[in-house]
Amino acid sequence: MARTDRKDAILDAAIGLIATLGLEGTTHRAVDRAAGLPQGSTSYHFPRKTGLILAAAARLEGHLSEDCDAMQAEFARRVAESGMDAAIAYVGEELAGYADASRTLFLARMELTLAAARHAEFEGLGARLTEAARRPIAFFLKLISGGREDAPVETCAGLIDGIALAYATGQGPRPDAAQMATVFRALL
Repeated sequence: MARTDRKDAILDAAIGLIATLGLEGTTHRAVDRAAGLPQGSTSYHFPRKTGLILAAAARLEGHLSEDCDAMQAEFARRVAESGMDAAIAYVGEELAGYADASRTLFLARMELTLAAARHAEFEGLGARLTEAARRPIAFFLKLISGGREDAPVETCAGLIDGIALAYATGQGPRPDAAQMATVFRALL
């Protein structure tokens, strides 16, 4: 396995462990096991746990940005081909599907955001991850509202995060496309 591939495997395994076990359960040995790598591999690349967590957060931020870019491109295509209502329905479908397909990324983002609030060494991490996750919401709201600068991004993002968190933690039903689309429509 190439060095870059090994680092990516380590960071993806760390993201998965952060989502499922939290920071306490994300140890070098646990990451090695989860990545299917020999013991000591994670320590070789990331001698300190803080460095591992920060690198995993940066990789998570990259995953969130990639997902956002793909959603924005498809949204624009759907607006052009089928109109705004079809594009809003698409956003609803994507956000509802995200609750399942990207549950690990969502839970890791929540865990790292909480860690940033608790630990000085992670200062600013929560804000970066929140910005990465809210960028598509700001994009969609601006388009849906006809370019309004006062679109309620924080309210919309808070509602969507709350719905997703309730589902991801087993406290609420699986979000559906209509529910997510209603959040966007109701706020405008």
